[in-house]
Amino acid sequence: MTPTDKVSISVLVITGMLVAFSTIRVFPLGLDLAFSAMSHQLINARQMFVMHITAASLALVFGSIQIIPVLRNRHLSVHRGIGRLYALAVLLGGISGFLIAFQIDGIIGTAGFALLAVFWVFTTTQGVRFARAGLEPAHRRWMTYSVALTFAAVSLRLQLLIFAVGLAMPYHQVYPFLAWSCWVPNTIFALWYVRRSALLHGSSATENAP
Repeated sequence: MTPTDKVSISVLVITGMLVAFSTIRVFPLGLDLAFSAMSHQLINARQMFVMHITAASLALVFGSIQIIPVLRNRHLSVHRGIGRLYALAVLLGGISGFLIAFQIDGIIGTAGFALLAVFWVFTTTQGVRFARAGLEPAHRRWMTYSVALTFAAVSLRLQLLIFAVGLAMPYHQVYPFLAWSCWVPNTIFALWYVRRSALLHGSSATENAP
């Protein structure tokens, strides 16, 4: 692992944890105040939204822990245990996220968030399947995609700061764009990272992959 990789992982872990805990902390404020920009869209999906925010935040915490190399390489039993919790959090977050997507005004926003939920659950399921089969290279490949989608939560909040705070744009104007921009670049980066790892370490990085 290069020094750049170590720095990148450290930044991901820190930002992931910060976003997860800052999201959970707003619950005492109530949904209408904490998520005022989209509260009108949550009238029929409040319980699903709470489930999604909680599960996605936990997935972000567990996913951040899982990418720490020392834990993954030296404490396999802990890695597996946290991995199970991560997969469960993704399943709950993905299902609730998919249902919430259809409460959003506009087909572009709905399609973006719905596809994110589908790909999130699918990549995680693939990662779990290959782990159970003992195919580590394929497992790492699919979990890289999964964690990249988990970090859509981080991308979403960073972009909200830019558009809603920095540029003072109303949420309803930017969310159709955010529904795609929060996860598509992450996915492209994950694809590049997997390919780069394969080139640096040989074909073993992608063997056993479908």
